[in-house]
Amino acid sequence: MLRDEYATTGLPMRMVVLTIVGMAGLGAMVMFIGDMDLVPRTMHADIIGIDNSTTSSVLYTNSGVRKITVQVIDVDGRAVEDATVIIYGLHTSCAGITGVDGRTVLSLDTATISVSGEGYLKLAAKGQGFLDAENDFALKVVSG
Repeated sequence: MLRDEYATTGLPMRMVVLTIVGMAGLGAMVMFIGDMDLVPRTMHADIIGIDNSTTSSVLYTNSGVRKITVQVIDVDGRAVEDATVIIYGLHTSCAGITGVDGRTVLSLDTATISVSGEGYLKLAAKGQGFLDAENDFALKVVSG
């Protein structure tokens, strides 16, 4: 059997050096990852008015073109700029992009809505660095 007693000489020092180099590399990777936005933030979109009225939340079919104001905010209540907002469903849709105040005004022609009785329009918002916000019951529609 071979005996090499010199193979273990210097082994503890090599382990210390490799540990220090490994920790320095790990520290650099953690610092790099910490500077990146890897986890998307949460945002919320709400219809805050129809034709400058904040009290109405029902839309009637065949009532002309209606102006729907939508606001998009993040979890801290700050406005989300440049978010794409879409209202869709019931064979109609409209879209817009939020401004610096996190708001957009969408024009929806109620004559294109196809519903018997009542139904709901969906609201979706998408923004860079944010999770998508969706509401399947954003706006109640009643046939007029």
